[in-house]
Parts: sequence; C-alpha cells; structure tokens
Amino acid sequence: MQEKQFDMEVTDERADYMKRQLLRLYADQLGMDVVSVTVTPKPRKEGTA
Repeated sequence: MQEKQFDMEVTDERADYMKRQLLRLYADQLGMDVVSVTVTPKPRKEGTA
C-alpha cells in the first residue's frame, strides 16, 4: 500500500487564497457578498526586519 503524501507548504499564493476564502465564509455568515478584495502589505515600523 502506498503512503499518501501531502504538500502542506503555505506559499504566499496559498495564504492569500485561504484569507479570501475565510473572508467569503465570514461574509456569508453575515448574509453579505464580497465584491472585491484588495491586499496591501502592512507598513513596517522603523527598526524591524
């Protein structure tokens, strides 16, 4: 019997997809629709990497 192997690496694309799906699920619970999603990077504070 062969073992199933799963790719569990969270790439940037997968993280964005999961975030959009969670947003859509939350909106659905509230009875709303998501029209568009814009993703922007968080501003970094001075002195952080």
